[in-house]
Amino acid sequence: MAKSIRKLIVNADDFGYSPGVTSGILYAHHYGIVTSTTIMVNSPFAKEASRLAKKSPHLGIGLHLTLDMGKPILAHQNSLTEANGFFKKGKHLRESAKKDDIQAELEAQLLLLLEWGVSLTHIDSHHHMHHNIPEAFDAVTEISKKYKLPVRSIYKNDVHADIITNQHFSQDFYGEKNVEVDSLINILRNLKSGVTEIMTHPAFIDSRVYYCSSYNLPRMLELQTLTNQTVKEWIKEEGIDLINYNYLKEISNNRK
Repeated sequence: MAKSIRKLIVNADDFGYSPGVTSGILYAHHYGIVTSTTIMVNSPFAKEASRLAKKSPHLGIGLHLTLDMGKPILAHQNSLTEANGFFKKGKHLRESAKKDDIQAELEAQLLLLLEWGVSLTHIDSHHHMHHNIPEAFDAVTEISKKYKLPVRSIYKNDVHADIITNQHFSQDFYGEKNVEVDSLINILRNLKSGVTEIMTHPAFIDSRVYYCSSYNLPRMLELQTLTNQTVKEWIKEEGIDLINYNYLKEISNNRK
C-alpha cells in the first residue's frame, strides 16, 4: 500500500464546551497533530470559540450537532425537550425525537455558526446522535445535501452514496488507558488506504470540564499525546498526510 494515499483527519470534538476545551484544542492544533474540530454551538462559550478559531485558518471547523446537552437553539418545547426547556436524554430522547424537530434544530445550529462567520467544513454529533437515532441520521443526510457538507461516518455501510464522508473512522483514542503515545502510534500504524478520521478530546482542565464532564482528566492526557514530538515525527516519517474535511469538499466539487 502506498503511504501517500493515507489521509488523516485528527478531529477534536467539543470545541466551545468550555474555555479549557477551546484553548486545549487550539494548542493541539498549533503544536500538535489536530487538524479539525467540531463546535458545540449551544454552549455559552461557543461564540468566543468561533471567534478564536478565525485566527487559525488551517483548522477545519465543523458542527458538533448537540441534541442531548443543555438547551436547544430553537427555544420552544418539542419532541426533543423537557418541560424545563432542556434537551431530553438517553432512551427518553431516542423514543421521543421526531425528524422534523431534529432537522429544524440542526439547521438552526448550523445557521448560527454561519451567522458568526464560521466557514464550515463538515457535520458530526455529540455522542454520535446522528448514528444512534435513525431520525437524526435522516435529518443530517438532508442538511448535508442542502449545504453540501461532509458528514462524519463511524460505520462502513451506513452512508448514502451521495453524501460526502470519510472512509474510515477510529474512536479507539479514548479513555485513560488508550491515550498514551504507544496507543496512538498503534492506531496510526494500522491506518488504511483512503481518508481516516481519528476522534479526539484534548483540553486543558478547567472547573467546567472537571465538574460537569464525565470525561475529564483523560482530556489532558490526550493533549500531551497529540502534541508529542515522537508522534509528530512518526507521522512525518510514514508519509501520512494530515488534512481536514475541506479536502473531501474539494474532491466532491472537482468531480462535478
